[in-house]
Formats: sequence, structure tokens, C-alpha cells
Amino acid sequence: MSIVAAVDGTEGSIRVVAKGLDLAEAFDTDLYVVHVMDDEELEDRREGRQEYYIDDAAMDAEDVARDAIADATDDRARITPVGRVGEPVAELLEEGDKRDADYLVIGGRKRSAVGKALFGSTTQSVLLNAERPVVTIISGE
Repeated sequence: MSIVAAVDGTEGSIRVVAKGLDLAEAFDTDLYVVHVMDDEELEDRREGRQEYYIDDAAMDAEDVARDAIADATDDRARITPVGRVGEPVAELLEEGDKRDADYLVIGGRKRSAVGKALFGSTTQSVLLNAERPVVTIISGE
């Protein structure tokens, strides 16, 4: 039993961690805060470096999760930062399976139907493909 919250390093991550912590406390379980570094971010970080491996990327992704936790709360007793590298939806769903999560907590942005159709939506993909309950925190950005 656990809660898995996905963060992207934006201000909205604070609300995602806070809601994940609320759920973890309500269900007396652990919270895993996950940041997934996608291929684009990986390539950006590799640029100009002689060596930058997947393990380095996973550690950097974990740092993003750790920063989101620090920004959201001082109570870190039952919170674990997790860094993953790959396609965000697949990695998040896999982390949820690995942790046998009772809930996934994700952020989203208000977007028009045309915007979703043109650009896709990680949030929408998680909602459609998750085999567990998903709590979505919508920001007005």
C-alpha cells in the first residue's frame, strides 16, 4: 500500500506533493514522489557534457523530486524521492505497479480540447491507462 505522486519541477509540484501527503497520512501509508526525465530533458542535459549516463539522469530526476518535497513540506518521514528516466506515462505507471500504489497523484493544466488534440496530454494518457485510481490536481497555468 502506498501513494505515488508525479512531479515535473514546476510550482504545481508543490500542490501534487501536498495532496499526496494528505492521502498518505489519511491511509497511514508511504508516499513516493516521482520525477521522470524524458528523452528531451535527457538530451538537453547531455549537451556539452563528455559523459552523462542514465544513472546520472536518474539521480538528477531524483533531485527534482527531492526539491519538490522540500518546497512542499518539512515532514519527510514517510516520503521517498524517486528518479526515473524514460517515457513519463509508462515510467509513472510502472512505478505505481512497483509500489502497489493505492493512488497516483498527478498535476495537469487547463487546456482547450484543440490544445489536447494537437499536443497530447500526459495527464490524459495517465488517466486513460492507469489501472488504479488517479487524483488530478489542475492548475490554471
